[in-house]
Amino acid sequence: MTAEPRIVVPPRHRAADPAVAGDPQGPPPAGRDLPRWPILVLLVGFPAWWALGATPIAPILLAMAMLLLMSGRLTIVPGFMPWVFFVLWVLAAAVNVRGAGDLAGFGMRAGELVAVGVFMLYIANAPLSLPKQRVVNYLVLMWVAIVLLGFLALLMPEVRLKTPVSMLVPDSIASNELVRNLVLPPLAEVQQPWGAPEPFIRPSAPFPYANSWGVAFVVLTPVVLSRVATLRRRGPRLLLLGLVALSFIPAVATSNRGMFLGLGVAVGYALLRFAGRGRWGLVALIGGAGLAAAAALVASGAVDRILGRQDYSDSTGGRLALYQRTWELSVQSPLLGYGAPRLDPTIGVSLGTQGYVWMLLFSYGFVGLGLFAYFMVNGILRTRVVESTGDIWLHGVLLGGLAMTPFYSLSVIQMSVIGIVMSLLLRQRYRATDA
Repeated sequence: MTAEPRIVVPPRHRAADPAVAGDPQGPPPAGRDLPRWPILVLLVGFPAWWALGATPIAPILLAMAMLLLMSGRLTIVPGFMPWVFFVLWVLAAAVNVRGAGDLAGFGMRAGELVAVGVFMLYIANAPLSLPKQRVVNYLVLMWVAIVLLGFLALLMPEVRLKTPVSMLVPDSIASNELVRNLVLPPLAEVQQPWGAPEPFIRPSAPFPYANSWGVAFVVLTPVVLSRVATLRRRGPRLLLLGLVALSFIPAVATSNRGMFLGLGVAVGYALLRFAGRGRWGLVALIGGAGLAAAAALVASGAVDRILGRQDYSDSTGGRLALYQRTWELSVQSPLLGYGAPRLDPTIGVSLGTQGYVWMLLFSYGFVGLGLFAYFMVNGILRTRVVESTGDIWLHGVLLGGLAMTPFYSLSVIQMSVIGIVMSLLLRQRYRATDA
């Protein structure tokens, strides 16, 4: 008979993981020797299943496989249960969904949230096969692929992939813009608002939109800096740092102002932590690099191009009007929301689509938004006691990701990155063991 999952709460305060601290005498992390391939496929294989057009279904299929692999007794670390309560509330919001189209959208979003929880649970129960450094390496490889695709988008902005999945999707469904961008993914968003002298080429691959590329860049770049901090060999360290510098070419081309805000929060947080530990040399090095990068952006005209796009497209004013309308309707259904974003015919845009906070508020009510916020803040506070430079950068992922939520949506892969990093830090603090 399969044993029921149980909650194991290890001692509240403990020393750093011996594997991280480099203590060869420390005991190995206790846990189950789960296969590593599902996380490898999820992270390193993400560009491949994007190219296949399988983005809507691959994470859910992987989560189902992980559930089968985890059958039996599980360890649930503190900080995970708030996600469970959040997902349960999301499922309850199904009572307010209307229409087959909204129901399909609700099912996909709910399935993705369940999948994120499964990924977190899998990481928490696989310290033997998926130690922190291996997972960080997978995330770095994912970042490298996203950056390279960003460069490819700049070279071939008009290219749109014809994927195997697109051949199976009926035209009536593929005509939806989001579905079309998922099963027939473009390399870039090419936009030329009325009056603009030339089109804006905004890299988006391997995501449907440039804003999604920017969110992924924010939550993955601190992971790369975390890996740089742990590398002992100078060559690989310089190679990664050089790629970080080059990555700002496609990043700037996305024209995502919120991306720079999120990245600024993550880097600023790390600088404060380093200053608090008296690491002034590192603070000066990072601060100097940041100032040099800012000066280069201004001198190259990149800042003018980012701000200039607003001269032809009032995205800020449009968002404010959309936020106001979203708020007005959300207060009319404050508990369970409306289950899914809905098209507002008065403005021609679906409410709950311009920022993750607004999607949660409109779709799942104030309670759903509150439960998500509690999960994030609780996880940030639980994992705040980190010692190493690499772990400080990982902790910055959580703050940078949270800072983006009022402005941009989080796809399943971006939320998975945040959840996996949080699970790594929670696992490190609360040593999960199987009796």
